[in-house]
Amino acid sequence: MIYEIHLYVPKTGKLSPSMLEWLFQNGQSLNQPEAFWPVRKLKPKALARLMLKLDPTLIPVRAPGGDVELHYPNKDLGVVLYLHDRGVILFFPYMAYGVYSRIVLGICYTYIRYLYDAVGFWSYDPQLDVISYADDYQSLEETAVLMDAILPKMLPG
Repeated sequence: MIYEIHLYVPKTGKLSPSMLEWLFQNGQSLNQPEAFWPVRKLKPKALARLMLKLDPTLIPVRAPGGDVELHYPNKDLGVVLYLHDRGVILFFPYMAYGVYSRIVLGICYTYIRYLYDAVGFWSYDPQLDVISYADDYQSLEETAVLMDAILPKMLPG
């Protein structure tokens, strides 16, 4: 199961459920005025350069429409950051109950925390329906516990 975390920079400094609802309803529309968007417009290539300062081992890949993918160098971990003009989607495989999953979550948390500290990104976990501003390591552990409690029930048996 591929897990994803959505990251956005809210214009108001805070991400709310109504903002996320608007994004999921209108985020693919090309005719929404900028004033309606609850999140800042971004430059994916500039953001990729910022991420490469944190982790120069990331492998940049050109994506459609000027978007950028950054792949973690160890392909077995399956961590990918997809940078687009309104945010970042962080993809990684979900692995229940293991040290391996904690390693992957630790790597992902490092990226999420860096994006929060450097640019003000907030994260949204659509699987658990949780909004976070990457406040501390405790949020990572709480996410891991929730994932282990909820997601195995969603996996085909």
